Amino acid sequence: MTTVPDIESVGVVGGSLGGLFQAVALTELGLDVTVWERSSGRPDDRGAGIVLQPSVAWFLNTFCGVDPDRISVPVTHRQFFSRDGRSHHTLMRQQMISWGALYASLRDRLDPARYHDGQQVTALALRPDGVDVHLGDTVHSVDLAIIADGSASRHRGLVAPDSAPRYAGYVAYRGVIGEADLSEDLGAVFRDRFSFYDGDRTQFLCYFIPGDSGTTTPGARRMNWVWYVRADAAGLDRITTDRDGTAHGLSLPPGLMAPRVHDELLERTRRLLPEPMRELVEHTREPFAQAILDGRVTRMRNDRMLLTGDAAFVVRPHTAASAEKAAADAITLFTALQQVPSLDGALRAWEKNRLAEGMALYRHGVGLGQRLGLGGPATPAAAAEPTD
Repeated sequence: MTTVPDIESVGVVGGSLGGLFQAVALTELGLDVTVWERSSGRPDDRGAGIVLQPSVAWFLNTFCGVDPDRISVPVTHRQFFSRDGRSHHTLMRQQMISWGALYASLRDRLDPARYHDGQQVTALALRPDGVDVHLGDTVHSVDLAIIADGSASRHRGLVAPDSAPRYAGYVAYRGVIGEADLSEDLGAVFRDRFSFYDGDRTQFLCYFIPGDSGTTTPGARRMNWVWYVRADAAGLDRITTDRDGTAHGLSLPPGLMAPRVHDELLERTRRLLPEPMRELVEHTREPFAQAILDGRVTRMRNDRMLLTGDAAFVVRPHTAASAEKAAADAITLFTALQQVPSLDGALRAWEKNRLAEGMALYRHGVGLGQRLGLGGPATPAAAAEPTD
């Protein structure tokens, strides 16, 4: 633990990955950290796979005492399919983790008394020596507030006005299948592989991730797939309107896809995907979907309020770097507060670093999408319920 000048307490708005990275790192500095999360209850795994990047692996090992090798699935090769189902591969070692395994590792490191779920921050107000955090009629005063409430942030505008993310013109269909539900032959096609199919203005990718409770035992893992498909604004509305006619805006959770949308997905699958990947989509009981967004900011700091994670830069998933970006935001703030003698100097140095890195990653993601033929001119993101 290190004494940090001019700061003792930190309030983190949002308790997903971005907020948890910050909370865990700043707790290690000996600061009094409180997290407020809008959603109630500990979330399910959400069925999402993540490429385990070096910053995240380092964070898990250093701050959480978790061996990343124990909660990730290794791949040895990248495998590339053609439309006729033939494939070739190249040697490239990587590790794959699930959103849930990463979330659990971070959440379990944090004192439960410091994490308050089901509590929505309604307002943030700067004062000369800190920030007042409003939860309804209750006000908590902290020395530093970190806004980590995701791509649909309610509070981004306090730091970076007019920086709302924009819809990039395509969606990601996603699915997860238990490894035991795959035939032996189908499972063998993808085992130890990070597999891709790049078609005409589309991309499909898949890999194994940990199963329930983070298990990496072969046979108990899960297959995670993602399929990027172009969709105009009307198409996005149709895809994210559930079976009961409720519009979800920018994403559709598992189990809610409207029958006609599911039928369209299966029909597209039969027309466009190579045979092994077609089988994965057809085996998926509850596919879900999310809009692909572009978001960038020119500021990440307003005095003692900071933006972090997707509340700042929203980068396209082709970069496989959203979690790494959030981890790096936390690592660099931890380092700056240790090494720079004044709080203002530390926050200025942190913002300069993270703005440069965030912009570079944002541009890289846009470039990757363009090379795949995905997305047209970005349009303002549809209204959606933000999540912390």
